[in-house]
Amino acid sequence: MSHLPIACVKVTRVSIKGGFKDQLPEETSFLFLEQYFDQKNNKIKEIILSEEGDEEQVIIFEYDDNGKIISEKHHFLFDEIEELTSFSYNDDLLIEKRKEYSYGSVETTFYTYNEHKLPTSIILRDEDGQEEESEILTYEGKNLVHYVKKNALIGKDIEVWMKYDESNQLVEEKRWNHNDLKTVITKYDNTKNQDEPDLKIINEKGAVIEAHIKSFNDKNQLVQHEIQQVNNGLKTLVTSYEYNDLNKITFIEAINQDGRTERSLIAHYDDNGLLNAEIKSEYEVAIGTINTFTLKYEYIFHQ
Repeated sequence: MSHLPIACVKVTRVSIKGGFKDQLPEETSFLFLEQYFDQKNNKIKEIILSEEGDEEQVIIFEYDDNGKIISEKHHFLFDEIEELTSFSYNDDLLIEKRKEYSYGSVETTFYTYNEHKLPTSIILRDEDGQEEESEILTYEGKNLVHYVKKNALIGKDIEVWMKYDESNQLVEEKRWNHNDLKTVITKYDNTKNQDEPDLKIINEKGAVIEAHIKSFNDKNQLVQHEIQQVNNGLKTLVTSYEYNDLNKITFIEAINQDGRTERSLIAHYDDNGLLNAEIKSEYEVAIGTINTFTLKYEYIFHQ
């Protein structure tokens, strides 16, 4: 099951929004995305279209001889804004990303790495060299043990501490977030003990506020993921997964504690394993309607 290199993918979106009260469901269909690829399967152009068929965004990608992206030009046609992002490397490692806006602003992101080629800092600076945002990462060996993110407006935004077992598997993550000024602890159980959740999130008082329980098939594919949340009562969301003979996901369904399907996905593939269509549904709790949309994929191949 092989095919020629893909030259273009066209995606049509068919949407059905559930009716409200005495309104009938609304259905729309339009070509909303085109992607173009070279013979090496590098994406070289992307076009995002409106429901009226007008081009809203056009993105052009360029690569070096080794297939690494070196520039990305983004046109926002309705706003008449352009962004040009340039990428610089030291061997295989990205060390600088420079973004220039058509209205004159420039932002540059700088990257540094340790001896294991793992990132140790990501610093964003404006055109005057002033730091706008920073991410600092600390390791023990190859294990990330501390992460902190800051920005010029609020100072520290996120801080995370990690712990590992003797097998270098993550067993605990303690996270502080500026949004709620609270610290939560996530504990991971790597023993596959059926009596223990795979993941537990614990608040500052030591109470479990969220638990995740996962089940896998004999191919080690995730077949069920149950999330239990304690928030004014127990809330659950059980997500089931199904796969085809090519090990691609064909069905996803998430069911809440009331037995209602909150979201679902049905995927269809051709004989070459290429995605033909995705049917996605999502339940909007606020207004009690189900919105469904289908993405249909059309492929054009290099000859």
